Amino acid sequence: MSISTVQVLLTEESQWAVETDDPRITRLTYQSRREAIAAGVHMAMEQDAVLMIHGAADDPCGLDFRGCNAPLAN
Repeated sequence: MSISTVQVLLTEESQWAVETDDPRITRLTYQSRREAIAAGVHMAMEQDAVLMIHGAADDPCGLDFRGCNAPLAN
């Protein structure tokens, strides 16, 4: 199964998480929203997926990385 959506969201424990629509991939948590967004961007670009960034009030904002050919920074 390929990943089509990567989401960055605030957890109930007040940490930021990155999760995908692939149930085999475990949710990753980060101390800051910035770290979670960076990880989410990297994962979405690697998987040619849509990135959904949820705010603290659960208002999502989408970035579509499907077809993006930009090189990933190391």
